[in-house]
Amino acid sequence: MSDGSVEFDLRRLLSETHVSELTLTVVPLLSPDQTLEEAAAAMREVSHGSALVCQNDQLVGIITERDLLRLLAESTDFNSPVSESMTTNPQTLSTDDTLLDAVRLMDQGGYRRLPIVGNDACAVGVIDVKTVMNYVVDQVPTTVYNQASNALLSVSRAEGA
Repeated sequence: MSDGSVEFDLRRLLSETHVSELTLTVVPLLSPDQTLEEAAAAMREVSHGSALVCQNDQLVGIITERDLLRLLAESTDFNSPVSESMTTNPQTLSTDDTLLDAVRLMDQGGYRRLPIVGNDACAVGVIDVKTVMNYVVDQVPTTVYNQASNALLSVSRAEGA
């Protein structure tokens, strides 16, 4: 930009930042035989809307607050095992993937959160939309915080003759 301000390149930021550079959200790790009730309690305890399901240190599923709400509406027995209701073999990212990979996968799949696995396919955490957005804002706070509101950018009444 010619006015001396620093131009913000979102694509570059997303394509050069790896998932490993973010603070991943630690979520409960459950075994497939734990109950839906235990899953709900574990999510409530950490104030997060998902839990990862692992067997033999390998990610085999994910269960989310939306899943639990749907199951509640269907009058599902919450003493049943998580394995009967979890999303099996969820889409994942590795710590080597970029934020651009994460954003694309979230957009294409309609996901709000994605499990992150290490090189051994063991779950290491979750990346979610909030984490990505907070990271972007932290990188360019003046660009984000100095934007005029829509109310100031739009004309509310005709001016002039």
